[in-house]
This record gives sequence, C-alpha cells and structure tokens, in this order.
Amino acid sequence: MIILQTMKHNPEKCPLGTPKNLDIMIKWLENLENFAAKYCIKVIGVWTDRTAHTTYAVFDTPNMEAFTKFEVDPQNIPVVTLNYIEKKFVTQTKDTLAFFKEYKSTMQHQ
Repeated sequence: MIILQTMKHNPEKCPLGTPKNLDIMIKWLENLENFAAKYCIKVIGVWTDRTAHTTYAVFDTPNMEAFTKFEVDPQNIPVVTLNYIEKKFVTQTKDTLAFFKEYKSTMQHQ
C-alpha cells in the first residue's frame, strides 16, 4: 500500500525560524528510514518545498494498521503536531490495472 503524505506548517512554525522545530525536523529526517522500518514501512522518498513550507513523503506500508502505529509512535508525534498532515492512499499501476480488470470481469458476469 502506497501512502502519499503532505506535511505543511505555517510560517510561524517554520523550522528555519524556530530552533526547537529545526531540531525536531533534523532528528526526524535523520532517523526516518530506520524508524519506519520498525513498522515494516519503506520510505520511498521525501521532498521539501521550503518556500511553500511543505514536505512530501511517499511510504510503502504493508497495511493501514502498521502506518497508524507509525504515525502515533512517540518518536513521530513531534512532527505530527508541528505540521498539518494530509494522507492519500494510492495504488501503483500494476495494482490499479488488476483492480480494473477484476472489476470489468465482475461487471460482465452480471
């Protein structure tokens, strides 16, 4: 299961102007891959648009339960509370194609 996550903070909370938040983000980014692996989650990538105060992360998680545990882990809470977070659950091309074919097959049998 692929999760696209958008993390956005307002300028007043920006790590570049807030030493505490800078430390939070540095620690999170340095430890993210190992921390996610604890929940069998793979970090596909993290990209930041600094001028928009927005970070985009893509995760590959075995299931929603693992990702929920990852999100509420005390190590992750400082980043969660610093940012407004939006998640999108998406499928890869092969999974989308398989879904469409299965759907089409089901519809033909009705």
